[in-house]
Amino acid sequence: MSTNNNYSEQQLCSIWNFKFKNSMIHKAPYTKRWLTYLDAYKGDYFKNLNIPDYKSNMISNYIFSIVETIRPIMLDNDPKFQSLPRQSAGMEFSTDVQEALTYEWDRENMNPKLYRELINVLVLGTAIFFIPWDAKQKDVKGVAVNPFNFFVDPLATSLDDAEYTIYANYVNEVVLKRLYPEKADKLKGGSINYSELVLENDKNAMIDNQILVLEINTKDYEIETKIDGDEKITKNLYPKGRVLTLCPELGIVLDDKHNPYDDGEFPFEIIKDYDIPGKFWGEGEVAQLISPQKHMNDLNNAIIDNAKTTANMPWIIDKNAGIPFGKITGRPGLIIRKNPGSEVRREQPPQMPMYVTNAVDVFKQDINSISGVYDPLKGEGTTGVYTAQGILALQEAGQSRIRLKVKLMENSLGKIAQKWFSRMRQYWKDDRWIAVTNADGSYNIKQFVKTILNYDYNIKITAGSTMPVNRSAMLDLMIRLAQTPMPDGQNLVDREAVSQYLPSEIKSAMLKRMGEGNQTFAQIQQQVDQLTQQLQQFAQQDQQDDKQTISVIEEITASIEKLNQQILQLQSKHDKIEKDKIEEEKIAKIKEESYNEGYKDLEKIYQNNEQNTQTTSEPLNPTEVGVNNPNGINNGLPDEILTGLENMSDDELALLMQSNPEILDLLKDET
Repeated sequence: MSTNNNYSEQQLCSIWNFKFKNSMIHKAPYTKRWLTYLDAYKGDYFKNLNIPDYKSNMISNYIFSIVETIRPIMLDNDPKFQSLPRQSAGMEFSTDVQEALTYEWDRENMNPKLYRELINVLVLGTAIFFIPWDAKQKDVKGVAVNPFNFFVDPLATSLDDAEYTIYANYVNEVVLKRLYPEKADKLKGGSINYSELVLENDKNAMIDNQILVLEINTKDYEIETKIDGDEKITKNLYPKGRVLTLCPELGIVLDDKHNPYDDGEFPFEIIKDYDIPGKFWGEGEVAQLISPQKHMNDLNNAIIDNAKTTANMPWIIDKNAGIPFGKITGRPGLIIRKNPGSEVRREQPPQMPMYVTNAVDVFKQDINSISGVYDPLKGEGTTGVYTAQGILALQEAGQSRIRLKVKLMENSLGKIAQKWFSRMRQYWKDDRWIAVTNADGSYNIKQFVKTILNYDYNIKITAGSTMPVNRSAMLDLMIRLAQTPMPDGQNLVDREAVSQYLPSEIKSAMLKRMGEGNQTFAQIQQQVDQLTQQLQQFAQQDQQDDKQTISVIEEITASIEKLNQQILQLQSKHDKIEKDKIEEEKIAKIKEESYNEGYKDLEKIYQNNEQNTQTTSEPLNPTEVGVNNPNGINNGLPDEILTGLENMSDDELALLMQSNPEILDLLKDET
């Protein structure tokens, strides 16, 4: 801890104690109204404890009904984060950032916290969240801050132009001594002086050993001047701001440090119901509803009192009627016996003026008109509207006022997410494992790489993502769109779009079956999907990357053409193989027929040769061959046979010799 050398601890505490009281005085009218608004929401404001027993004290709390009708509509769905990269290189990691923010949002249970804080938004008009970094748990935290304990400088109209913020709270001295042991001997607790800072406790109970602690975030403009030779250097001591923790009533500064966050902003964010121009604090629903609610309760109680009175009108009895005291009651069918000549009668009740009951209806209509919450929004029927589409149209029209509240809320949630991302970027030093929710409701564990946070992103909430959706109507619409064909033969939407509006238990089972059935198809389409994804990513880049994008597209197109050429080559080779196979079969058949025909001719020659050998024992004169031989025998074989043998290949000749070895003998003999 280091304090400013210009001020002592006592002086520093005195300065900030004065600013704290000044801010408290400026906020006092809001604090007083807020207490009334909370009592009206709970119904305590309308309870009259000083009326006699016979008077009615019924409360029909329409304020509670209005708030609890709006609250679930504003946060019917989880916020959908949208990360917009500031550099084109960060585009491919945009989905990873969105998944990390969704995981962090679920890990910190922000939805239940936000749902609770919507009471402050709608009743008080303002809710505040604190987004710090927890060094012990090494996680970003989202802490809901009680608006009663939060103070700003009186001139502030928003956190952007505020000079300082103060969070005031009472802390037990034992806790402070454990956190700041070096100051333990000076920390002495006392009683609570500001009861509005401890609303959850009994205001009448005086709690001892409590110390007022102020946690201050300020834009400190203090400068430091140094002389470096002849040059005068001026330096801001707290360029990103200053954070102080002090006990103003004890004059003790517990901590004094620089703002630890790189963004240099206050670690708070405000959500408003109605944002009033020029006002730091917003306004809620109760501010406009409390007056008609109070008068409507008074009229309702008057009607009840009149009903109780007229239902049991007083009796008029003569003293000499002979009826004992207390014998006449309001029991139905009562029989009264009286003396003759005396009178026993009951007064006739006056009618309730019609303007009284009409006034109650007028107040109800005023409450609905002021809040913008009409009967169809509550699910109640409307005269003349009987179709489902008509009722849905009325409900959607009735949400117009709520949609404005949702836009303000989602804008503030986007700022919370931006600060959250800033903490992640500053303090996440290593890779982390995050849980990612699949479309079918299952979870996957995915590694988030730290280098993704090197890029700048603008974090927003998808508009209307927290608003409710009529799933039955949307499911019916999606089914009809899925049955509508387009000119290319495809349906307008696919099965995944239809499954989004199915109940979760049916949706998960159906998506699982679809995944199993399409697993093979998904593997086939994987390469095409990757190419398509690359095209989409490069198409979204800046104009300065157009040339690179075109070259990549040309490379992808060339790769596809090359694959097509390879497919054509394979088809051509296959056709050639089939053709060669047919030709080989034809050649084999010709060889077989030639062999059979040659074999028959050889048998005839052999038979003729044997006959010639038997008729004469003298060898033939070579000069006479072909002249005196009518069969044209030369060396024992005809000329056409010899010509055929010469034209045969070695393999064919070897096959012929193997089948007919006698041909070899004839050739040897003749040679």
